[in-house]
Amino acid sequence: MSDPFALLQLPSTFTLSSDALDLAWMRASATAHPDAGGSVDHAAQLNEARELLANLESRANLRLNMLGGPGADQDQRLPDGFLMEMLELRETIDAEIETEGAPAIERWKNWVDAECQKAYTKITPVLDAESAPEEARTEVRLVLNQVRYLERLREQL
Repeated sequence: MSDPFALLQLPSTFTLSSDALDLAWMRASATAHPDAGGSVDHAAQLNEARELLANLESRANLRLNMLGGPGADQDQRLPDGFLMEMLELRETIDAEIETEGAPAIERWKNWVDAECQKAYTKITPVLDAESAPEEARTEVRLVLNQVRYLERLREQL
């Protein structure tokens, strides 16, 4: 796929409101749709670009790649102590879900969402920059690996 930011005529930054994304997609789709003389392939590319940019994790990974940072397949490390913390936390989560049920699940999903938001806030300045030093790109990869782990935890709840 070509650059989804360029395809939707959006600035190549991590910070992107859903309203701006939706508006850009609607404008591009108006002429790309087969009923308006466009092509099925182009409309599909626009839909794929919108989907990719709408997901914070995929948008962050795209921006890191654009900055020359390592991909998840190249660097799978997690911050020191993170896995042990998650193993201990998982025991707590499982116990609370067993005793409380749905309220505990909802509370832990909200916790995961808040932790992911903190992570994105931390890496946004790097992902919005036009360039970033290697050390900053490596740190972003660690944070994104952590986010992926948290997203998987959320999926399992």
